Amino acid sequence: MGPPEEERFEDAGGLGWTARAAGPGAVYLEAEAEPSAEHALRLAERRAELLTDRPRSVHDLIPGFTGLLAEHRAGADQQEVLHWLHATRSSPDARPGTVTTSAPRLAPRHHVIAVSYGVQAERGELERATGMPWEELIARHAEPVYTVAFIGFTPGFPYLLGLPPELSLPRRDKPSAHIPAGAVAIAGGQAGIYPSSSPGGWWVIGTTDTKLFDVSRSPPALLGGGDTVRFEPTHARTPSEPATASGEAEPLSAEDPALRVVEVWPGAATLQALPRRAVGHLGMAQAGALDPAARDAAQEIVGAPRRSAAVELIVPHLTLEALRPVEVVVTGGGARLSVSGVPADTWRVLHLTSGASLRVRPASGSAGGTSYLAVAGGVAWPWREAVHPDLQAVPSSDVRAGLGRALIPGDELGAAGPVAAQVPWKGLPRYGDRAYLRVHPGPQGGARELEALMARSWHLDTRDRTGARLDGPALALDRHEVRSQGVPWGAVQVPADGKPVVLLSDRGRTGGYAVPGVVDPRDLWQLAQAGPGTEVWFLPPGWRR
Repeated sequence: MGPPEEERFEDAGGLGWTARAAGPGAVYLEAEAEPSAEHALRLAERRAELLTDRPRSVHDLIPGFTGLLAEHRAGADQQEVLHWLHATRSSPDARPGTVTTSAPRLAPRHHVIAVSYGVQAERGELERATGMPWEELIARHAEPVYTVAFIGFTPGFPYLLGLPPELSLPRRDKPSAHIPAGAVAIAGGQAGIYPSSSPGGWWVIGTTDTKLFDVSRSPPALLGGGDTVRFEPTHARTPSEPATASGEAEPLSAEDPALRVVEVWPGAATLQALPRRAVGHLGMAQAGALDPAARDAAQEIVGAPRRSAAVELIVPHLTLEALRPVEVVVTGGGARLSVSGVPADTWRVLHLTSGASLRVRPASGSAGGTSYLAVAGGVAWPWREAVHPDLQAVPSSDVRAGLGRALIPGDELGAAGPVAAQVPWKGLPRYGDRAYLRVHPGPQGGARELEALMARSWHLDTRDRTGARLDGPALALDRHEVRSQGVPWGAVQVPADGKPVVLLSDRGRTGGYAVPGVVDPRDLWQLAQAGPGTEVWFLPPGWRR
């Protein structure tokens, strides 16, 4: 298998760029430059310039340390995308085949962020690792003016350039299972701030109350590429005081409720519609259904607009009570149904009377692993008051961004609108016990790496909405950690343990693990319908059943 198609060019300032395809749905644009404050601003301006005339097929443009990732419709004309990435701009002085910066220059913003140093920090470990007393460590960290290289990893998370070399520590050998919201941290020669609690391998030096990400404002991310940041020490709270407060979720109420959630597997059910576009630079997920075909079929069968939401179940365990007469359908695989105790069929419209109970449970021995429940007219998006109108056009949940959440008992669901024409589904999909994934070269993928992926079968270990982790003999690469870069839908990351992870709809939009291959996005539905132990094969791009 030869290398992916690529093109190299220079901009008007003589900086070299390479545009390289990464599967049928993405292209990398990489600069021949080292990460720096100047280059971070250049990338932010380059992104803004490109977006002014992007092809209709391009969905997103995501910055990393030295380049951009353009994600586009799978199967679209990549020559058009490659041409767009290096086409001459409007400057009359530009040399043929070069890129200019004729778009207005961005005005970076400066932010002062108050930090309670020592709160929830690994003080003793940091002192030992740096050889500095705590007061000196704080002074060194607070002295520089940092530059935001880009936003990634999680919504609103800034990668900050400017950390003093004496504070440059590697990531933790064993990542922490819980880093608190507001944590100010260092690792890998960078500083960063965790907008929300999450696992992570960075060293916490303090916390801040500054809200870095809020879906009720526009833009939701406080910081942007090229902005500058200075940390200001503030009076430290006691270590037992949390940086942020969070309460139990309140059940949702609907204006005209049709269904009430009686029982649900924790975290398994979310509202999903189409993918959300042009939000990767904010660190937000593309979201949307893991199996778009099964979700779209549910909408069509029951008469719901394609753009409306359906309930996605990554674990088929849900009980609903009908609060009025309503029509529903369940598609996908791995589920068995009953209505008020009577077995019912999937992929068929169910007419629920007021007070009826719909139970969705795992089907013993049945293939498939993700189900979709659609309601006639579509499920109404219930979080409008808390979400800025710019983010409401696509009713897909992005739980890490605070845009929707997993359903809980007591939630009420209403219909979004009138019932559209219902189209009975002829035949049922066959969900097998093997997944066949066409794989293309990734940014760290040569012939040797791809052959190693395709040389044997793998088995699905675990899967959630972020990715599918595969099991098998460790895959050894020349390097497993790379500079953080944009990661496309279907990217095959290989961390240090050598176990591949195929990234799915809720993946972090950037990552620091090597990506030797990218799965064709049109094959990813198979992982949505795969259960633990499913055999997984990577195959050449031209493979056909």
